Amino acid sequence: MKSITIKKLYNIHSWMGVITGILLFVIAFTGAVAVFARPELKIWANDNIRGPIDLQPQQVAQVIDRYAKQVGPDYLEEIHVQMPGVRSSETLRVIYEGHFETPEGGEEHKGQVFAFDPYQLELVKEQDMETFFNSGELDMAVFLAHFHADLHLGRPVGLILTGLLGLTLMVSIVTGIFIHRKILTQLFTFRIEKSFSLMLNDGHKIMSIWAVLFHSVIAFTGAFLGLATVILVPAAAYIGFNGDQEKLVETFTAIKPPALTQVAQPTKLQDILQHSFDSRPDLEFSNFTVMGYGDENALVYIQGFGSDVMGGETLVYQGANAQFLRSQANFGRLEGVTGKILDAMFPLHFGNFGGLLIKTIWAILGLATALLPITGLMLWIERGLNAQNPAHSKATYHTFNKLLVGACGGIVLATVVLFPVQLILNAAMPLAMHTTAIFAAFFAIWGGATLLPFFINYTKCFKCMTLVTAWLLILIMPLDAILTGSHLFNMLETQHYVSVAVDWVLLLLGVVLLYVYNKTSKQQVRAQNSEPSLMTQGA
Repeated sequence: MKSITIKKLYNIHSWMGVITGILLFVIAFTGAVAVFARPELKIWANDNIRGPIDLQPQQVAQVIDRYAKQVGPDYLEEIHVQMPGVRSSETLRVIYEGHFETPEGGEEHKGQVFAFDPYQLELVKEQDMETFFNSGELDMAVFLAHFHADLHLGRPVGLILTGLLGLTLMVSIVTGIFIHRKILTQLFTFRIEKSFSLMLNDGHKIMSIWAVLFHSVIAFTGAFLGLATVILVPAAAYIGFNGDQEKLVETFTAIKPPALTQVAQPTKLQDILQHSFDSRPDLEFSNFTVMGYGDENALVYIQGFGSDVMGGETLVYQGANAQFLRSQANFGRLEGVTGKILDAMFPLHFGNFGGLLIKTIWAILGLATALLPITGLMLWIERGLNAQNPAHSKATYHTFNKLLVGACGGIVLATVVLFPVQLILNAAMPLAMHTTAIFAAFFAIWGGATLLPFFINYTKCFKCMTLVTAWLLILIMPLDAILTGSHLFNMLETQHYVSVAVDWVLLLLGVVLLYVYNKTSKQQVRAQNSEPSLMTQGA
């Protein structure tokens, strides 16, 4: 390949990192955290689902049957039930849905949502489906998951932005491979005791080589998930379904509506739930769907996780006679090549197809993806500051360095701050006020941290944020014990295994970060006596 072509690719690679590097770090870092949003952080953030919830099939069935009579037959086409504590909900949530004709002759999808206390099954909240989805009530786990998806900019702006960032990451990966054609010779080269510039260069290459497949998967799936709902789905609906997006979704959904006979026959929910609980104790049931409740041809889909089948299983029953029909894998359910691609996007992006081990690997590799653009940007700044004839003024490189320290360090600090904030909110404020407080705390910390290096020496700023983040992580465990009474010594009694495990992981991360802080502080002292760098030059 001609040198001129390599130079062009290098320029594309460099400027792609300069322009998008910080945002890519923000998306990738929060994505690494969001891997554990459900169920681990969801359980940790909600006191009422930390311990075991012993809901019996009879109780759940009675609640569904009772409120089915209340909403009336028009809302019984589909009933979606989210079980508390397992995957997504802090309550027992029941959604009754139906289709209604509009005055214009069209069709409108409506629903009624009921939330019940997971222990006493008392009604906590009742909303229509539109209000429910637009209410915006979030805990810190869901907040971080949504932030990763669209930066809380909403649709379509947020999803388009994150999708485009996925595309830019793909471009960076491809150009990086062509630029460093002989990079395989440096698989194990990491000169940690040498100069800071060499360490950055080696770290950047190692993370690129060893995780290139993962980076590529994350970039592609991220671009797809970001752009599919706002560009690809409408386009596909326009081409193949005359613009009917709902018809497109129904075509590719794994849950097929039955052919209803309009012959009324009770759906034996209690018998179905009892059979599933008794026959499959290896499954942890998260939600189930009733299609055509009260109809002779009603079908019940019960989704569970924890079996040997990758991604868990869905049990399918005939509603009228409680007959077990089949079991189907949650992963790879959709038909055809297109269906398989669609079905694989979420598991491949979030690593939620193989248990805690896979999620941990995904989180670690996700952090590598986050560091990839940042180490590249740091190299660009480093070379600019030390070049005899830099392409830009030193003030320009210092400005980028300030943004790098403030925005990237700030997003880490803001994320960690949400943990003690959530504990304090649970103890001091009603649930309705949590969302506003979480938004305010997160963006105030992130915004303040981003601006801070413009007012003080950014080396001191970086050290300060690192130290504060480390101690916050360490102090979460004792704060949790004080405010909730959940700790290692009563874990067997309370059975708060997940929340205690999260506390210990955060403590370990805090100790590691404190060690890194002390280590880098010593290295910076040595570096000050040698060569200037972005870590040793202040504003």
